[in-house]
Amino acid sequence: MSVSDVFMLLLLGIWGLAAGALTAAGLFAVINSIAMINRAADVTKTRKHLLLYEDCIVVGAILGNSMSFMEFQIHVSEFIGLIIVVIFGIIAGMFIGLFVVSLAETLKVMPILFRRFKIGSGVGIIVLMIGLGKAVGHIIYYLFLY
Repeated sequence: MSVSDVFMLLLLGIWGLAAGALTAAGLFAVINSIAMINRAADVTKTRKHLLLYEDCIVVGAILGNSMSFMEFQIHVSEFIGLIIVVIFGIIAGMFIGLFVVSLAETLKVMPILFRRFKIGSGVGIIVLMIGLGKAVGHIIYYLFLY
């Protein structure tokens, strides 16, 4: 390997780390700007553990990024693998749901929607139906269309 190849690999590595850091900073800025962590802490009445929420998001991002480019395999039975996938799906779905609700809350989407359609009661049922519709749609997609 020549000196220019080493220099190019070093330059690409620095560039990749900088791009990753910039992307992660953007994601954390969005999460922070929509007050997603604060919302989760308020709803669950665990405001005193706010730093733990932030640490879990950072650790999850680091582990997720590491696993996406490192090739490794864990050999488990099909049943254990199914349990792991279901748990991951539930946790990922909760994260995306919280993200979307926090974003909609920040942008004041629901009050505008309810005012435009003159909806006075039944807001909880509407939100529940939106969630159930998304869940059923995902289940149909992943079981039959994927």
